[in-house]
Amino acid sequence: MKKSIVIISLLFTAILISSCREIDVKTIVNKDGSFTRIITITGDSTDVYRKGLPYPIDESWDMYFSKDTTSEKSYKLTYTKTFDGDKPLNQELASDTSWRRHLTRNISVDRTFGFFYSYLTYNETIGAANPFTELDYRNYISDDDILWLTESKLAINSSDSAKIKQAEDNAESFIKKSFKAAVINMLTDGVVKLKDADILIQDVHKFQDSISAKVEKWDYNSTSEFVDYFAKLTKNKNVLKIKENSQAEIKELNNKIELLYEIFGMEDYNVIVEMPGLLTSTNSLSIKGNRVNWNVNTMSFLFKDFQLVSESRIVNSYMFIIAGILLLLVVILAAIRLWK
Repeated sequence: MKKSIVIISLLFTAILISSCREIDVKTIVNKDGSFTRIITITGDSTDVYRKGLPYPIDESWDMYFSKDTTSEKSYKLTYTKTFDGDKPLNQELASDTSWRRHLTRNISVDRTFGFFYSYLTYNETIGAANPFTELDYRNYISDDDILWLTESKLAINSSDSAKIKQAEDNAESFIKKSFKAAVINMLTDGVVKLKDADILIQDVHKFQDSISAKVEKWDYNSTSEFVDYFAKLTKNKNVLKIKENSQAEIKELNNKIELLYEIFGMEDYNVIVEMPGLLTSTNSLSIKGNRVNWNVNTMSFLFKDFQLVSESRIVNSYMFIIAGILLLLVVILAAIRLWK
């Protein structure tokens, strides 16, 4: 587990490091509710083929490789696939074998008939992914912090930049405290399982500061080392039995750390949605005609569900024709009755 993230601060620093490739995920929604998905990777010839895309790709997608004419060193790799509805796409998401299989993701494209008009809605949700839920983030991170972290508010001056920095500091502090709480809970549950009169839960709380200090260093290969450290603090070798009795809990904690590492190592990507007809509502801050855009990064969905919503209205021309014909028939029938 000793990786480049020996301290969690490096994880947050990674957010600020721009990726060497750009990933765009574009969805063109059609009037009938079908849609075309286009994933474009721009970068060096080796970068564009690198794994780690935000959505799974298989042989059913069309692939096209080309030189990017806007740059001498950039290339474009494009994957394209058309879907009749959202069900097949969600099935592909469910088959993802990357670390993103641990994320809760759902995409819906709905068409609602409204006589003269129909309404198309694109809704993509990425569930909150923070694996450490021992503490409630709302007690440490404000609603305003979340808006800055998810880029639902954009900085326009130095004061806003300072607020973003404060929000990042609050998020970093919360993650540290959450992991500490997870370690303490693991040791506490382990003591309960031991049912040893010489080892008390109070001992965990007694050495909580020392255990927290070790957590702060992020210098270990497995969370089982906290059991070793606890045994050293209590000078009681029977504590080591926790490793045998709590293997599942220790493995789960290790997996949570690995997931957190993957989340923070994620590349930013752009989600672009092009709606048919007239755009009527969206929660995107980037709007151009009937096209909207969101930037998705680690903070977008770490603490709170991240929703990307867009709605448009299309004209049902045939309904105007039908209504006109019906109106004409009514006029004709009324005229006939008057004539009789």
